This record gives sequence, structure tokens and C-alpha cells, in this order.
Amino acid sequence: MIKMLFEFIKIGAFTYGGGLAMIPLLQDVAVENGWLTAVQFADLIAISQSTPGPIAINMATYIGYREFGVYGAVVMSIAVVLPAFFMAIALSKVLYKYKKHPYITAAFVGLKATVIGLIGTSIIQVALVSIYEHDQGKLLSFWQGIDYKALALFCISLLIIRKTQKHPLIYIIGFGLVSIFIW
Repeated sequence: MIKMLFEFIKIGAFTYGGGLAMIPLLQDVAVENGWLTAVQFADLIAISQSTPGPIAINMATYIGYREFGVYGAVVMSIAVVLPAFFMAIALSKVLYKYKKHPYITAAFVGLKATVIGLIGTSIIQVALVSIYEHDQGKLLSFWQGIDYKALALFCISLLIIRKTQKHPLIYIIGFGLVSIFIW
């Protein structure tokens, strides 16, 4: 539990950009330590997005609960949030005072670009485990491994979401129900 605690504190301390930016680090740590497989992690992203609350806290809570029960869920939820909480308090006055300084402005431009890269990485990682079939956790060759049902559902959902712009919960429930009948 101590190892997991320090991993979540580290993720919380060195990730800028919120829960989505934490996903690649969470995945690396969870899969590397055997807490989840890549497929389980992709499922966890879907579940964490569809439940109330920030995605990183939901994921930390689940991983902590899975490994150590309710106590682990509480500890890991706090561990992933605590560093950002203290940094926000410590840096808020400094950033407010120097928000127009060219170095601060330049730093935030770089940080925003990095967050976009982290979120893009998350999208690719989730797409790989969602649209490609796996053989004992390893991706099959490109053309052999495509799950055409998942790819079709992705394309259809993308088109419908772009056209209708409804609440995300409607899509989550709707496409969840559709996928039950497809698979």
C-alpha cells in the first residue's frame, strides 16, 4: 500500500492539466505494477467518465479499492489530490502577482501544449485497447486485430455526438445499451 500511496502522490504532484492529463501516468503505473491490465484500464476510463466526479479521483478510488478495500480507496483518492491542493495554495498568490510576467506567460504556453500531448496520448492508448482485439493483453497485427463492431460504434457515435450535442450521459447510456445488443 505504501508503494501505491507514493505512486499516486507522485502522479498528483507532477501532472498539470487535471484528470485527463493524468491518464497516461495512471495507466503506466497501474499496468506496470500489475494493479490493472491495459484492457481493464480502458474499461476503467469509460466507467470513470460515466460516474460523477473528476476522472483521476474516480480512477484512484477504484484502483485503491480494488487492491486494498475501502481504506485503500480513501487513501488513494486523497493521495492523488493532496499535492495539487497544496501547490495551488502555495502558488496562487505568486501566480496572481506575476501573471503578466513574460516568463510566467511562456511557461503556461508550454504547459498547455504538454497537456494537449498528454490528453492525445490518452486518446490513442484508449483507442488501441478499445478498437483492437487483444491476445492475452498483447495487440494483434494491425489488420487482424481490428474489432470492426467497436470501430463502427465509434464512428457512428462520433457522428451522432457531433450532430446532436446532447448531454454526455445520454450518449453513455445509449451507446452502452446499443453495445449490449451488438456483442
